Amino acid sequence: MMSKFNIVIPSITIDSRLIRCLNGIVNLDYKNFFVTLVLDSNKKIHLLKKFKLNIKILILNKANMSTKRNKASKKFESKYLAFIDSDACPSKRWLTNAIAEINSKKIKIIGGPNLPFKNQNYWQKISYYCKRSFFVTANYNFINYMSKNRYCDLLHSSNFIIEKKTYFSVKGMDESRFIGEDHDFFFRLNEKYKKIKIYFSKKVYVYHEDRDYKYFLLQRFCYGLNIFTSKNTKLKRFFACIPFLTICFLLSSFVIIPKTSLPIFIFISFFLSILIFLEVNKYVKDFSTKLIMILAIPLASLFYGLGTLFYFFGVRNLIEKKIYRNIKKDLKK
Repeated sequence: MMSKFNIVIPSITIDSRLIRCLNGIVNLDYKNFFVTLVLDSNKKIHLLKKFKLNIKILILNKANMSTKRNKASKKFESKYLAFIDSDACPSKRWLTNAIAEINSKKIKIIGGPNLPFKNQNYWQKISYYCKRSFFVTANYNFINYMSKNRYCDLLHSSNFIIEKKTYFSVKGMDESRFIGEDHDFFFRLNEKYKKIKIYFSKKVYVYHEDRDYKYFLLQRFCYGLNIFTSKNTKLKRFFACIPFLTICFLLSSFVIIPKTSLPIFIFISFFLSILIFLEVNKYVKDFSTKLIMILAIPLASLFYGLGTLFYFFGVRNLIEKKIYRNIKKDLKK
């Protein structure tokens, strides 16, 4: 009998993060699934013997995450594809709640929040707080916490479930992309099916390890590189460029109207700081961390804007690929 779910996990190697993810999958209360691991090499495969799971393994050396997901999805038969990252861990009722929503709402795509692990270090927490900010991820910030259920046009590849037939109706993820492939996938999906229902349910949640802040800044830079690469680009994607555009305006004002630019700079900086403080006050408890966020959020948005600027230089593919490979080397250590 064909399994209902193929849980696809692309990973570089078998490490402590992947073991944590598999431990979470073992504890799922829904059992009609198998797991497909896509790795760079077969090193440490013996560590998988302890898991009482139906695990299928593909070795694709030097393949990016898009290629890994596509190959794993196409290779084995299942009705649904359940995508999760190796540095994430599903909640116990992840699939149970997903199938209940799929059946009750007659939908083909569902996902949910990416919540932080409780034991994350300080700078991982800073990265998470940035992702929750409207000034960094605009109106897509709802994906990063227990926000209300809704229909949406985008989910993250670290946590979404889709009918296999629907996934390949747009040929899966773009294998030429190294970063932002999930965003591109959903934009193409919305382009093909104008009224497709993509559902976000707070019951279908996973825990997802956040990057250290320096890697988070690199990620924001790469997302900025990709802002114009979809035909379905919407104005709301530019919201996260507001701090960058504000800085450009302030710098230009020093040249055009040098005598009055300093008061303007002080006023706008103070105004933005107040807005950021009021926002993070809702989910950050420590006062000193709130002050750090006044700097961390504009810096993250600045990197996003810089990525957008570099896009116009025509070097997106070169820079994106180089950053991806450097991060990949660090993760192997």
